[in-house]
Amino acid sequence: MPRSLKSVMVAVALLGTVAACSGGAQQRDEGVHASAVCGKFAQAPSVASALAKLAGTARFSEDGSEPNKALATLRAADGKVDDSEMDGVPKCILRPPSGGDHLVTVSFREAVVVLKANPESEKSYTYYRTGASASASHRWATIYFRCHMTKPEKNVIINASLERESSVKLSGKREVDNQMLVANAAAQDVAQQLGCQGTNLSKEAPEAISGVYGPHRVSSSG
Repeated sequence: MPRSLKSVMVAVALLGTVAACSGGAQQRDEGVHASAVCGKFAQAPSVASALAKLAGTARFSEDGSEPNKALATLRAADGKVDDSEMDGVPKCILRPPSGGDHLVTVSFREAVVVLKANPESEKSYTYYRTGASASASHRWATIYFRCHMTKPEKNVIINASLERESSVKLSGKREVDNQMLVANAAAQDVAQQLGCQGTNLSKEAPEAISGVYGPHRVSSSG
């Protein structure tokens, strides 16, 4: 083979290798990292890690998120919730970087009552110490917290809900703990933006206190 032709072939092969490497790097860098999504509510390493585990990826598309509408709706809270408000506003919708179905959705709405633990609900849900009431189950977490706002001046109850729709197979305490950690971080972020006081939201990872994966009381009999 002529030396000139061999040189051309080597150069082409090298270009192909570089292009492949560049494409791989570009694919890895695609989308928004978990620590930076939706106003950086998950910037704490523990929260970003939990979010990535729930979704099965650390990079996302935020298409469809409505952060401004969520905050405006809560500021306009009037002490009444009709059927159209029950689903809340999706402040953060996370999809794969290339698009597709939701992986994790965090929504907010006004609530008129706080749903607390009872013997029946504790058979299906794990309850946590954060806000006024907080619980999680398979693919779901919810937090109720009270918010005293000054602009405008009002007292409201806010409900934050997280729904996990990814195909990642998680179950048990690890799943519900991660869901609650992410939901609590999102609730803290909204509370800060609204200027809420008296939320009682946990500054640390919320602790399971009752229900399926909460501490189990040991009977004193026998």
